[in-house]
Amino acid sequence: MQLNESDLSEMKEFYREELEKTVRRLEHIRKILEKIEPGSSEIDYSSLPVDTQTSVSKPAVKKVSRRKKPGPKAIWGNFILKRLRQLNRPVTYNDLIKDAMLFFKLGDNKKDAVRQAIMNSAFRLRNKQGKLATYRKPGTKEKYVGLKKWFDSQGKLLSEYKKRLH
Repeated sequence: MQLNESDLSEMKEFYREELEKTVRRLEHIRKILEKIEPGSSEIDYSSLPVDTQTSVSKPAVKKVSRRKKPGPKAIWGNFILKRLRQLNRPVTYNDLIKDAMLFFKLGDNKKDAVRQAIMNSAFRLRNKQGKLATYRKPGTKEKYVGLKKWFDSQGKLLSEYKKRLH
């Protein structure tokens, strides 16, 4: 089996992490056994295969940080922010979904995926990055999403943007 340097590195990292988890689990089990029956938790490493004796007897395995692979670009978050700036008014999630379908020229078969992507991106922009906020017209179920700067410090939509709602 021939592996490139990257694959080999990832494999080594994976197995080091697995070994570390196993050693931690073994240590946990040993501590529990010691509490239940003092003196009985001594692990007989000689009964283990030769390869594991050397690894397990050294619980201080160096932690290797896992390099995350780059994910897809944040096209949906950027799309939401750009669209809100273009329209300069809060819009409903359904409006954003329709706009995205048209903008990216997607068929109806992609609507559920687009809806999920828009909702997830809006959630991140709202709750994690603090760039968006939502507004609900009194007496309706429909939520509007808008840029955070369109809301006051109490989270209420500014009157000039309320007037722009359709």
